[in-house]
Amino acid sequence: MMRNTILILLLAGLFPNAALALDDTITVKLEAQNNSGQDGVATLIPEGNKTKVVIEIPNAPPGVAQPAHIHLGSCDKLDKAPKWNLEPVKGGRSVTMVPVSLDTILKDKTAINIHKSAAEAQIYVSCGNIIGLM
Repeated sequence: MMRNTILILLLAGLFPNAALALDDTITVKLEAQNNSGQDGVATLIPEGNKTKVVIEIPNAPPGVAQPAHIHLGSCDKLDKAPKWNLEPVKGGRSVTMVPVSLDTILKDKTAINIHKSAAEAQIYVSCGNIIGLM
């Protein structure tokens, strides 16, 4: 009986943490740039001292790997050097485990930026400012 009570208390302690992690998820609206038509969404999911970043751009061109990064600054004024590299967007999707916590990403003003292609990295096709929970 005592063993079951301890198990129930341990499990009860785990579920609120899982719910809290879902509540801390941040959604970033990615807006098309340079007439690309590539609007989308990025979701930042805290996973301890790492952050999972999922990018979805329905209108991404097929067969093209589009470089993606988190930059310091905002979409209006990005630092040219990427702060964290993300997996390229392929087939409209990218999933990356960034090696820092979401809190670390939110400490500075940051934005997610998608480039047209590796060959045309100077052309931005989508960008979204990362804004923390209020």
